[in-house]
Amino acid sequence: MKIALVTGAASGLGKAIAARLIADGMHVVVADINQHGIDATLKEFQADTPHASGYQVDVSRRDEVQAMAEEITRKLGRIDVLVNNAGITRYAPFPEAADEAWDPVLSIDLKGVFYCCQAVAPVMKAQGAGKIINISSAAGTGTTPHHAAGSPGGSSAYASAKAAVIQLTKTLAREVGPSGINVNCVAPGFFLTPLTYSTRTPEQVEEHVRVRAEATVLKRSGSLSELAAAVSFLASDDASFITGHTIPVDGGRTDRM
Repeated sequence: MKIALVTGAASGLGKAIAARLIADGMHVVVADINQHGIDATLKEFQADTPHASGYQVDVSRRDEVQAMAEEITRKLGRIDVLVNNAGITRYAPFPEAADEAWDPVLSIDLKGVFYCCQAVAPVMKAQGAGKIINISSAAGTGTTPHHAAGSPGGSSAYASAKAAVIQLTKTLAREVGPSGINVNCVAPGFFLTPLTYSTRTPEQVEEHVRVRAEATVLKRSGSLSELAAAVSFLASDDASFITGHTIPVDGGRTDRM
C-alpha cells in the first residue's frame, strides 16, 4: 500500500485530496496545524477505512517538518506521495502590506513547501521513486483586480508565494528527477473552501462567487472532487512520465487566456 502525506488536510482542498487518495487505495497521513480538525477528519475517514492517520505540524517550522517525515517513515516504512497543500492568505493593499501580512504567508505557502520537499525527498530518493505534488493557485499565474469581486484587498503576498511554488516545482523536478521522483504542481482556480469565508463577509463571498464563476469558460466554480481528481492523476502511475509541470484546474479562466 502506498503512503501519502497531505498537508493542510483537515479541511477544504486538502481534505478532499486526502479522501480521494484514500479511495485510490493509499494510506493517507492527514497533516495539519489544527489538531481538532485532524481528529474530526480522521473520525470521518476512519468510519469507512482504517487507512488514515494524523500528524499535527506547523509546516513553517523546519524542525517540526523534519520530525514528521522521520516519524512517518519509522512507523509506516515509506512515503510515496507528498501533497503540499497547506496555505493561508492575508489580504492587504500593496502600499499598506506590512510584515504582518507578508511573513506568515511566505512562511507557510512557500517555505512550508520547501521544508516538506526537503524533508521527504531523501526518503523518496532512498526508495528510488516518489511523487511530489505542490498546490499553487491561479493567483500565481496572473493577476486580477482587487478591492472588487468580493476581495477585501490586494493579494501580493499570496500571489508571490504561489508563483514561487510553480518555479520551485520546476527546479526541484530537475534536481530530483534522476532519483526517480516526479514533481508537479496544480494551480486551482476558484473553489469554495473555508479560506474563502475566512477573509470575507457573507456579502463579499456572494459577490466573489458570482464574479469568479463568470470569469471562467465553464461559467461556474469548481467542485473539490474535480481538484482532487487532478492530484490523484499526478499521484498515479499513469503520470509517471510527467514532471516539472503545472496543471491549471480553473474552468478556463478567461483572465488567463
